[in-house]
Amino acid sequence: QDSSPVAISVPLAVQRTQLCRRRGHTRTNKGSTDKGCTIAAPTRAAPLYIDRLRKMLATPRVRKTDVDAIVFEAESRRVQQAASTATKLGAIKGVFVPTLQNIMGIILFVRVPFIVGQAGILEGLGIIWLSCATALLTAVSMSAVATNGRPKSGGCYAMVKNSLGAQFGGVTGALLFLSNTFGVAMYVLGCVEVLQLSFPATFGDLPMRVLGAIILTGLSVIVLVGVEYVARFAVLFLFGVLLAVAAIWAGVIVHSVGDGKPNQGIVGVSGDNMRKNLMSEYREKAGVEWSFKACLALFFPAVTDPLAGSNLSGDLKDPQASIPPGTIAAVVVTTIVFSIQVVVVSGSVERDALIEFPLDDFPRVPRFVVKDLAWPHEMIVVIGVLLSTLGAGLQSLAGAPRLLAALGKDDLVPILRHFAPSDGAEPRKAILFCASLSMCLVMVGDLNAVAPFITLWFLTCYAIINIACAYLGYEKHPSFRPTYRLFKWQVSLLGTGLCVFIMFYTQPLSALGALAAAGLLYKYIETQPGASTNTAQGESELPIFEREPESPQQSCGSDSETETMCVSPAHRQGPADWRSGSRFKTARTAMLALEEGDLQFKYWRPFVLFLCAIDGDANYVRQRGMLDALAQLVRRGKGLALVNGVVVDEVAEHSLRKARKARRRLRSLLRDRGVQGFADVVVAPSREEGRKLLLQAKGLGYFRPNTVALGWPTSPERDAQSFLRTVDDTTAMLKTLLVFAGDRDFPGARDPPLRGRVDVWMVFDLFPAAGLLLLIPFLLLRDDKWKHCELRLIIVSPRTDAGKEDDGKLEEAVKSMLKAGGVLAKVLVLRLGEDDAPRYARDASFATPTTPTRQQSMRTRARGLTRGSSLSEEHEVIAEAFPPEPPSPISPPSPMRRIDSTGKTKLTVLLKEHSGSSELVLIRLPPRKREQPPQEWMVSVDRLIEGLQRVILIRESGAEKVQFFQ
Repeated sequence: QDSSPVAISVPLAVQRTQLCRRRGHTRTNKGSTDKGCTIAAPTRAAPLYIDRLRKMLATPRVRKTDVDAIVFEAESRRVQQAASTATKLGAIKGVFVPTLQNIMGIILFVRVPFIVGQAGILEGLGIIWLSCATALLTAVSMSAVATNGRPKSGGCYAMVKNSLGAQFGGVTGALLFLSNTFGVAMYVLGCVEVLQLSFPATFGDLPMRVLGAIILTGLSVIVLVGVEYVARFAVLFLFGVLLAVAAIWAGVIVHSVGDGKPNQGIVGVSGDNMRKNLMSEYREKAGVEWSFKACLALFFPAVTDPLAGSNLSGDLKDPQASIPPGTIAAVVVTTIVFSIQVVVVSGSVERDALIEFPLDDFPRVPRFVVKDLAWPHEMIVVIGVLLSTLGAGLQSLAGAPRLLAALGKDDLVPILRHFAPSDGAEPRKAILFCASLSMCLVMVGDLNAVAPFITLWFLTCYAIINIACAYLGYEKHPSFRPTYRLFKWQVSLLGTGLCVFIMFYTQPLSALGALAAAGLLYKYIETQPGASTNTAQGESELPIFEREPESPQQSCGSDSETETMCVSPAHRQGPADWRSGSRFKTARTAMLALEEGDLQFKYWRPFVLFLCAIDGDANYVRQRGMLDALAQLVRRGKGLALVNGVVVDEVAEHSLRKARKARRRLRSLLRDRGVQGFADVVVAPSREEGRKLLLQAKGLGYFRPNTVALGWPTSPERDAQSFLRTVDDTTAMLKTLLVFAGDRDFPGARDPPLRGRVDVWMVFDLFPAAGLLLLIPFLLLRDDKWKHCELRLIIVSPRTDAGKEDDGKLEEAVKSMLKAGGVLAKVLVLRLGEDDAPRYARDASFATPTTPTRQQSMRTRARGLTRGSSLSEEHEVIAEAFPPEPPSPISPPSPMRRIDSTGKTKLTVLLKEHSGSSELVLIRLPPRKREQPPQEWMVSVDRLIEGLQRVILIRESGAEKVQFFQ
């Protein structure tokens, strides 16, 4: 294919002209448009997949703004990446070499001989194999992370963040930062030991802390000035290390076939010496009681960086193909090298020489015995070890500040924002901070004291990576799709077990503190805004836009009324939690196991559908603090709230955008008010139709709302007939209705706690709604805003011939039932004729809801109390069930009989007299008389609750099955 500009100029020009015509623009001869349709000509033809993508994006329902510019920008990026591939690194130089260099460091040359002298050959090999097995299993988990999508630049921290989530990424980044910072101090102190052991005349009199400060200052200057040279000389540093190892092994052979140096404890490889050094012989040295545990903690930092190759993920040609083999090969090779080193050194050197401390001024520095083993000259080992320590120190000092800067730039830990550099600049603040922290650790002056902390931080980091991979692999999370064939979740779980075992075996208290600190940091990052903007998905190579704005003039973010997506799906804001898959699985299992009736009877919980009001501007209409009341009720009842509204309009693009806008505002309002639930808004031709839709459709399977909440309309333009239809629809769908009314708002989070009474009125029916009239205030009184209030039960019973004697027995019976239900409340009995409150009388002339499934147990018990029973035997009141009474054929008394001289009903007078100062009143919603006009009914309810502070009107459906009493 001819990719010259001439060969593609004509078809691309045609494509750009067609695109501009679809937008209504006119293309000029110079390739520009009169309305901003400027598209830069590419330098090469687009691949076939981009042509198909362009056709897909040309559909009317998909955003088309600057499609060609986006497509050819992505193509130019691909061309640039292809051009830079030739300069990028492969598996050997990019992964194997840096990993090998970091593992084969100061511990191999300075501490392995001492560890073998204490632990012997067998236990020394056990220490090495246990440590290397942990590193190998972690390398397998990290290979799974690296092959879960295409790794971008940023190293191990970025890969873990993009693959496992911002929370794991933040904790891993912080632990790696601490590990590398402590590692700088370890390498500097190791370099000081080598200088003092190799050149005692020159550096022996110089204090270790002073010499360490000088070396660290020099490394910091190099990192500040020329950090790019550190990576260039990595191969040189590794060559010096390999040359030093070769010199040691050559020296072992020379001393074995020659005379050796018996006066220095070097006798050459011999069976007798290997038998003496085969078993452990722990001795107290430098004030430390050495053991297998102490030697393991001292050695483990040698294998604590198998992730060094992952840190160069942005510089690799193919990270997915390079990181797994390069990392695992480096761990295997170093395991072999360490094992051979243990055998040859312990077989060639006597035990006393291995654990000797030759410097009196530095009693905690063991002998540099491998220097005496070297052939042809000991300076080969000295130079190799110095190159190893300085190279590893430079890499750690260059990597730790970049981890700190990345954490600050991602805003996962807000206090670290100050260390985030500007784009393209070096993180100089972070470098200075890391150098200062490392300087404090160098002032400790003891490598043996610093090394165990490196073990702790790395093991915690590795445990987190392993357990996350094991969990996601076990759950078969759809977003976790590693292509590395050797990965199994059981392998990662075994790696987690080894990490935790070594942590608690070597340093139990410190391990507990490290895990607690990591857990606290995880929870802290979880609450930060940066954790929700950093998703657990890799970056999309080509951003796909979902919808076109309503007009070409709309730009990204220009219209707050719309929900135009101006970012690709991989960059949408939203929490990317690794537990989301588990939550979905748990919710799915619970929903499928849920059966009819599980949410009723003794396990009833408030599952409330709040039909709120939405105005024309898509704003929530405040209704007497109902959101605060719902938050308190749902929180204390461990229930759920669905706050739903209706946008009155025809279903169209503009109305759906308004509904989405209202939904976002409702969600924000629910978060601010602490309402545990969900928000939704639908579009319907009328509010009544929308509410009917919500009543029928809300829920999933058997998990459906059992209660509906409404605000009592008070505006002069209220639609009484529509409201009453919603009330009747709620009852027909067997849901309990709560209507909130009153002159004052329900208390919110910023309001002081209420002190007063909460009155529950039971008029001519004891325990209506199967106890919900008592259960709802019981839940509210458990909240901090209501806990100082006193509950009072007011029973309005028909007049009987027994008079006060009957009142006393009724009061005692009710108190015993309340006590059985675990409710502490005062009881007040009032007598009233049924003709004084005819709306509450049981009469066929009123539209009282009836269903075949009405609960009879409690209602029939109450009927004996409220129908003129003499209460001669209390057990008959509590236990006996009476058959339901047939409707009375007598017509209700005239409304005029229940009106006094002030124009109020007697029940209204009683309410005002006894509950006028109460903080909350709960009473049944009065039923409507047959053929009574809706507006007249609403006016009668207005008169009933007039003057009351807060009121909850309850209407039972007849299907309530709540076990309020045992």
